[in-house]
Amino acid sequence: MELKTKRRIIKTIFVILTVVFALSLSMFLYNYAHAGKIYRNVYIDGINLQGKTKAQTKSIIENIVSNRLENRLVVQSEDKELEVGIAETGIQIDTQKMILEAFQQGRDDNFFRSLYASAETVYKKKQLDYPISFDQDLYENYLGRVSSSLEISPIDASLEIKNGQVITNSSKSGVTIDLTNLEEQVKNGFADSQERYTFQIQTVPITPSLIAEDLATAKSQAENFMNHTITLTLNDQIYTADRVTIGSWIAFKSEGGNYYAFLNNAAIKTFTNKVATKNDISVIDIKVSAVDGGILQEGRQGIYVNQDEALNKIVNGLKSSNQTIGFALSQYTKDPQTLTVFPDEGIVPGRFPGKYIDIDLTKQLLTIFEGAGQMGQYVISSGKASMPTPTGTRTVNNKDPRAWSAKYGLWMPWWMGIGGDYGIHELPEWPGGYKEGENHLGTPVSHGCVRLGIGAAQTVYNWAEVGIPVYIHK
Repeated sequence: MELKTKRRIIKTIFVILTVVFALSLSMFLYNYAHAGKIYRNVYIDGINLQGKTKAQTKSIIENIVSNRLENRLVVQSEDKELEVGIAETGIQIDTQKMILEAFQQGRDDNFFRSLYASAETVYKKKQLDYPISFDQDLYENYLGRVSSSLEISPIDASLEIKNGQVITNSSKSGVTIDLTNLEEQVKNGFADSQERYTFQIQTVPITPSLIAEDLATAKSQAENFMNHTITLTLNDQIYTADRVTIGSWIAFKSEGGNYYAFLNNAAIKTFTNKVATKNDISVIDIKVSAVDGGILQEGRQGIYVNQDEALNKIVNGLKSSNQTIGFALSQYTKDPQTLTVFPDEGIVPGRFPGKYIDIDLTKQLLTIFEGAGQMGQYVISSGKASMPTPTGTRTVNNKDPRAWSAKYGLWMPWWMGIGGDYGIHELPEWPGGYKEGENHLGTPVSHGCVRLGIGAAQTVYNWAEVGIPVYIHK
């Protein structure tokens, strides 16, 4: 009996050892066959990666991700929608992490755990997930696009006046977007294999600040203004402002939670200015010749409507309980000034004693004088129409043989400043060596400065002294 038992025990041990050996051999061959490759039952999007190398797996995963990022994501709200490429949301997929995770299935640093893990891949299926993150700058930009495209701003009720009638514009509710689950929807859109993934985003209604009932006071104020009649008299002429005219003077404003009507002084001034235009007599100054003292132009006293006074009376009248307002417009006078001028604005010798520079913008000429003696004349290029060279008497304030313009990024040789960032200088040069061509001389093309040609600029620079007058005219 003992012999039979021993034989059974030996036989059982042999079977067990045989099975263990067979399993070990099988797992050895299984592991050997998958050396450097992915084990069984590792999937991504239904694709079995068994037997694939890291390079092959990389190609498969990157191709899937690339195709997914080209799909379109459509977010809808109310009757609006925004469609973008999924890549525009800033979504990022760590493909390297996926490759490592796929390759790590069935492997472990510990031999026995590795043996168990590899055996587990024979019957246990592993579906790889997408490690998703977001580029925050791109995602914030996407959030802004969603909000600006889908949100609807509320419209407050308002009043306007047309042809003397107060019109009520009704309020409209708006909606704001609930962005709480947007990131999750973007992930769902990526995970979905459809080329166009559409979803509805939650909205929150926004009520307007003002509804029609809030405008009652302002409407009453406007009606009260327009129920007045304004009559102005001047020089036996009568000027009347009726309901329609007064309505054009009224504006509305919301402030501090209140909506009210007010009188637009600028609009009233437009009315009084039309009256003034028909009655004002402009002052004419007396012009005396600087050469011989003769009268070149007789003067005339000016007579003007006092528009500021008229404005105050109209405003006070409209705010009063008296519905009919009438008053006479007052006028004030302005005496002419006596101006000493030269007989013409051409190039006149002796305009100043001593050295001075004369610049004729019409003829595009710069002339240097010593008293009545002309010392030289040169063709210039003054400011273009959009950036004209200013006229009047100026002074050479400073000199620099090679000034730099930080504003325009160029050199201005033989610079003579005449105030207000204006100056006289040679044709400009750029840091790269390019120089303005002399074919531009005689044509107003500068940024406001007066440009001289090569040689002429240095001559004038050496001749002129700081402090001499510069007379610029047309």
